[in-house]
Amino acid sequence: MLAATILLGSAASSQNFEKLYYKDLNKEMDDISISVDNAVSTAGETKFKLKITNKTNDYILYKPTESKFTIDGKEIKASEKMVIIKPNGSDFVTINLKGEGYNKIKSYSFLMEGIYRVATDGQIIAANNFKLPAAQNDFKAGAFACNMSSLTKTSGKTEAKFKCSYNGDKVGVMHYTRASVKMPDGKEYANEKKPGLLDSKSKEVLVMKGGEETLTLLWEKMEGGKAMDMQKVNMEIVWNATFTEAPLVKIKSETIELEFDEAVTSAKNK
Repeated sequence: MLAATILLGSAASSQNFEKLYYKDLNKEMDDISISVDNAVSTAGETKFKLKITNKTNDYILYKPTESKFTIDGKEIKASEKMVIIKPNGSDFVTINLKGEGYNKIKSYSFLMEGIYRVATDGQIIAANNFKLPAAQNDFKAGAFACNMSSLTKTSGKTEAKFKCSYNGDKVGVMHYTRASVKMPDGKEYANEKKPGLLDSKSKEVLVMKGGEETLTLLWEKMEGGKAMDMQKVNMEIVWNATFTEAPLVKIKSETIELEFDEAVTSAKNK
């Protein structure tokens, strides 16, 4: 569990500001780094940009709904959607709390909980080879249930798309680069759907419990003449270690302090 508490001082001054601004903040931890900027309070809301940088080869998940404000003696849960940070990547979420008179309150806290690590090298889930053309479009692999939603099979191109759901108690991970196709000569050829054509060069896609994601596989024209004509010959998808699952592991606690920026507040309220 990562708990981060954002703290702000007491009364700014006797002057009434339209907006209160706070100093930017950066914090380094073992697995991630956090930055908070653009923190501002107005008469109707308080908000800040929270950026998370993933320093690991695993995925980081942040669930803001597990975090809470303690402001003016009240505890209020955050409501933003979950953020998934790719291995060695970064992403941000704007935390926004609606309410009255926040530009008069300098001191409040934000308890940041709900940050988890999901391993990309989790438990491998075996799956039977899938024939093309298919005898049936559906198959199961452990807690994964997949359906081939489309198939293009021509002499120069084979592209198969699968919609896969996950109903296990962990997090499902599908690895785009691990599947191969077995041709009549017995040789296997790697999936040619390059990560760059997918989601920001990701090699995996996470499937949360009850969720569904698309897995796309592609093979283009192969040398070998009629014996390798993909429109005419039978093919088999070999899944290898395409499907894995891993638990959500909470990251240790960390406290972050944030201070009211009187100089910026005074300048911007002129």
